[in-house]
Amino acid sequence: MMHQRWLPLATLLLILGAVYWGHIAGQRYRAAQWITVSSGFCYLAVLIWLTFYPTGVPFFPGLDKPLSYFGTVSYNLHPLAYVDAEFYANILMTVPLGVYLYLAKPNLSPVAFLLLCALPGLAIESCQLVADLAVNLNRVVDIDDVISNTFGVFGGYLVLKVSDHTPLTHLVRPFAL
Repeated sequence: MMHQRWLPLATLLLILGAVYWGHIAGQRYRAAQWITVSSGFCYLAVLIWLTFYPTGVPFFPGLDKPLSYFGTVSYNLHPLAYVDAEFYANILMTVPLGVYLYLAKPNLSPVAFLLLCALPGLAIESCQLVADLAVNLNRVVDIDDVISNTFGVFGGYLVLKVSDHTPLTHLVRPFAL
């Protein structure tokens, strides 16, 4: 049924809302920290919407990637062979995630940092695969999305880390969790 295609999106948004509510219950944040937590929630809701909205239409028409199929799930496992505008949009889409990561965990070990940079792209594409198998979202599971999402998180984290070691630190520190 057509309504089933909305289940992954609705489920993920409900989980996000429950996690947010559970996280803020009893917390005593300063005003800037409330901005971080609330804007982070809004950002994640938009990210979930963008990545789990049931669609068959690419955001950038003219997608010329040759796709393979696993059942009804389309996928691309040829890394960086077909870089297009969507690749760069995915980088920009996940830069804020790197900023929020820095605000939450500014002192990560290099291994933890690299793993946390790769985790969002891997999680999104894995969930899209499962959701596509279950209810046919018509999304493309793409290794390039994992790579571009990793670059975005990496870039956002590094920009804030560098900013935190400049005179701009007084602008960054109040928002840290």
